[in-house]
Amino acid sequence: FQELLLNNFIFYNYIQTIHSSKLETYIPKNTFLAKLLYQNCTSMIAVCNEIKQKIQTQYAFKNLNFIYNPIDFEKINTLANQNDILNYNYIVAAGSMNQNIKQFDVLIECYSKSILPKNDIKLLILGDGFLKNKWIKLSEDIGMSEMIVFLGNVKNPFQYFKNAQFFVLSSKYEGFPMVLLETLTTGTPVVSYNCESGPAEIIKNNENGILVENQNPSSLTNALNEMVTNKELYLHCKQNAKASVEPFSIDKIGSQWLELFKQLKNEC
Repeated sequence: FQELLLNNFIFYNYIQTIHSSKLETYIPKNTFLAKLLYQNCTSMIAVCNEIKQKIQTQYAFKNLNFIYNPIDFEKINTLANQNDILNYNYIVAAGSMNQNIKQFDVLIECYSKSILPKNDIKLLILGDGFLKNKWIKLSEDIGMSEMIVFLGNVKNPFQYFKNAQFFVLSSKYEGFPMVLLETLTTGTPVVSYNCESGPAEIIKNNENGILVENQNPSSLTNALNEMVTNKELYLHCKQNAKASVEPFSIDKIGSQWLELFKQLKNEC
């Protein structure tokens, strides 16, 4: 109701951005209310094409488009080179543990069934939240407490991304997973569920990482193994990592926003 008042009596000619594939967090399910809420919206911008298509299918809004979130290569590379070097090989995952959207329990199980522990490659998890102790106990219960390291929240995750063998994303869903872009920017390949939404627009399968069948734990375990056993594939993905995210640079994404502003100005 507050948004309805603001959007119809305070804000005019505004741009609405949609950052999540869970549209109900932005848009009422009732299409009449949705159109009433956004009737003064000059342009609605989704952060990836998949979200845009979902909005189009459900609501058929006009002036709908998508613009990806940008990456600051210079900042990330500077932070990535501030190495806090760990004295072991590891793969890395990151995210909030306040809800189970990242599904670290699934990742822990898949990792424990993979060949990585036997090859002395640890699983490093960055992040904190209410579920952290539960995941620590799960690691202990399956005998992986020595191989799974919980670092909590860290000020500079990029140094851990850069020095990892690869990054793993096992989420139920995403909006547009910036962590994949950030990891690739450091030159590290990624493994990710092809979840809704974003990973398929970032990962070129077997080019800069492995895109795994959505919510298939066996396939995720196989992908972890593949990244370790298939050296040719791994090195190929690692070599392509940085170049694969060049389309997401601030300059390129910024120019899209400037073009949008110019277009909207001309229409006013």
